[in-house]
Amino acid sequence: MPSALSKLARITLAASIAASGAIAATAVTTTAAHAAASSTVGGQITRSEILSRAQYWFNQNPGLTYNQGATFPDSSGRYYRKDCSGYVSMAWHLGYSATTQSIATDESYEIPRGDLRPGDVLNSFYDHVLLFEKWDDPGHTTFSYYSFGSTPVKHITGASINAAKFDSHPNGDYKARRYKNVVEDVSTSPSSLPSGTLVKSPNGASVKVIINGAGLPVAGSDVAPDGYDLSKIVQVDDGAFNALPTVPPPGTVVHDQAGGSSRYVVVGGAALFISGSDWTADGYNTRADMGVPSSWLQGAINTGPATGLVVMDQSGTDAGRYVVVNGTAMHISAAEWTADGYNTQSLMGVPSDWLKAAIAKPMPNGTVLMDQSGTDPSRYVVVGGAALPISASEWTADGYNLQSLMGVPGEWLNTTARKTVPDGTLIKGQAGTDPSIYVMVNNSALPMTSAEFTTTYANQPVLGVPEAWEAAEVARPLANGTLITNAAGTDSTVYVMAGGLAVPLTYADFTGYGYDKLPLRGAPGSWEQAAAAKSAPADGTLLQSSDGPTVWQVVNGGGKKAAAPGSYNAADVVKVPTALTAKLPTVA
Repeated sequence: MPSALSKLARITLAASIAASGAIAATAVTTTAAHAAASSTVGGQITRSEILSRAQYWFNQNPGLTYNQGATFPDSSGRYYRKDCSGYVSMAWHLGYSATTQSIATDESYEIPRGDLRPGDVLNSFYDHVLLFEKWDDPGHTTFSYYSFGSTPVKHITGASINAAKFDSHPNGDYKARRYKNVVEDVSTSPSSLPSGTLVKSPNGASVKVIINGAGLPVAGSDVAPDGYDLSKIVQVDDGAFNALPTVPPPGTVVHDQAGGSSRYVVVGGAALFISGSDWTADGYNTRADMGVPSSWLQGAINTGPATGLVVMDQSGTDAGRYVVVNGTAMHISAAEWTADGYNTQSLMGVPSDWLKAAIAKPMPNGTVLMDQSGTDPSRYVVVGGAALPISASEWTADGYNLQSLMGVPGEWLNTTARKTVPDGTLIKGQAGTDPSIYVMVNNSALPMTSAEFTTTYANQPVLGVPEAWEAAEVARPLANGTLITNAAGTDSTVYVMAGGLAVPLTYADFTGYGYDKLPLRGAPGSWEQAAAAKSAPADGTLLQSSDGPTVWQVVNGGGKKAAAPGSYNAADVVKVPTALTAKLPTVA
C-alpha cells in the first residue's frame, strides 16, 4: 500500500514562521495533509471544523458580548444565541440554537470522559456546556476548552479534569457527550508522521518538527544550525497541529540536532543527561536517537523533571524507588510504596548517574513540605537542608500558605526534620517581626551587629525561617565544648564554650586537650566578646583542668564543688585551662 504521504498533494505558499525568534518569510513547498471540507447546516462535520468555527467567535472578542436574548452570526452569516449552548450550536453547525437540555436529549450521546476528543462537550444538563478542545497531557489529567458563560468567549488551557468546578459549576454535574453528526478528520494524523517531519497549520506561522508523535517548536534560531529544510513542510489542519503533544514520550533518547556528543532521555517533560557509562549500561544505546531543536532541548534541560515523578535506576543497580520534588530524589520505603500511593503512579527509569546526583542534591531553600501519608499533619519549610516546623499561626502570617505544598515520604521527612541548619547559615524571621539577622553556629542562632553583617556576612544569602523556630534557636545556649573564633579574623584567639562563658585557650591547651581534632566555628566578634566577658560559667556546668582528676561543678553563681564520681556523664565535662578552675572559689 502506498504511504499516506505519497498521496498528499504538493502546493506552494509563502510562510512566515515565528517561534522564539522570527523566521523571515520564505517561499516553501508544503505538503497538504488534507483540505478540510465545509459542513452543511445540521449535517456531518469534522472535529477540526468544529474547532475552527469555535475559534471564529473567539476571534470576535472583545466585541462579542454574552446575551441570552441576542444572537450573533457565524462566518457564513447564520445567527446563533449568544450564550454557552448557542456557542456550541454554532460550533456544531446546528440549524438552531439548542439549550443544554436539548444538546443532551436531541443532539449528542454520552461517552466516557477519558474518550473526550476535539469538538466533544462537557454538558451540565441544567446549567452550562463546555466545548472540549484537547487533552494537554498524555495522562488525560488536564485539558483545554472553549466556553461562553459570560463575556468574553473564553479559551481555557491547563484545566484539571479533577477540578472541583468548571466555570463555577460542580464537576460532577457535567457529562462527557459527543455530537451525533461529528466525523473524524480524513487526514494523516501529524502524530503518525515520521520523526523529523516538519509540520505547520494553514492559518499560523509556527513550524514544529515531529519527534516520536510529539510536535516540538522550531525557533528561528534553530533553522540554519539545525539544518531544517523549510521547503519540505507537511501542512496539517489547525486542530491537529494544536493538539500535538509538546513533549516526546518518556524514554525517548534525544540529542541536539545542531550537533554535539551529549545524549539525553526524556522523562517527566525534562531532558536528563546520559553519562558515557550509562549509555550502554542502562541500554540507551539500543534505542533510536532523535535529533531535536536546539532551543527546545535547552529548555527541557533547564526545566528539570516534574515534581511528584516516581523514578528508579534504569540499570537496576539501585533497587530503590524515589520521588522527585523540586529536583531532589527522595527514597520511598517499601511500606510507603503502597501506603502513600506511589505504586499507583507511573514508574520511570532514569540514568543511574543522574539519579545519584538527584539523591545527593539538597532540597531548595524555602520548599514547603508535608508528609505524603498525612500521618504527620505538620507543615515544614526547608532551610539549609533541614525541615523546620511551621506553626499554625505562621502558616498564614508568614505567607507559607501561598506557596506550593509538596508531599514527601514520611521517613525522609522525619530524617530531614532531625537535621540541623548548617554553621554559617544566615537567618531572619520570615514574618519580619524580628528584624535581626542571625548566624547559625552549632545549632544556636547568634546575633550580629549591622557593621558585622556588612563587613563579614554581607555576601551570603539570608534565609527566612519560622519565627517560633528562630526564637528557640536564639534562646538555645551555644553547646558546651564548642570551639569558636572571630569570624572576621580580627581576633585569632580560640575559645571553648563552657556554660555560656567563652574560655580562651592557649595553643598548649588547644592541642593538649585534643581540641585541635574538633571543628573550629566562626562566630560574630561582638557576640564572642560578650561571651568572653562573663564572670563564670552557668551553674551546673562540669569542668576539669589539667592540674588534677577532679571534675568540678559550677554552683552558687560562680563557685565550684567537686562532683561525686558516677554522678555525671563524662561527655558533659568541658576541659578548661587551670586558670579558670583556680579562680572559682570552692564551696563546701
